[in-house]
Amino acid sequence: MELMELFTVREVAAYLKTSRQQVRQMIHSGQLRAVLVGREYRISLEALAEWLEGNG
Repeated sequence: MELMELFTVREVAAYLKTSRQQVRQMIHSGQLRAVLVGREYRISLEALAEWLEGNG
């Protein structure tokens, strides 16, 4: 079993130079895949790479 690297909404927002609200909106609209851990979203490196390939 391979562990995947997960990023917080804050980390993804900082990387993309956008707001946390924008990242959450991308998650809710289905543009960016994420998993809910407790009450917070986590975004995998793979999901972020897929989004960047499609929108970068």
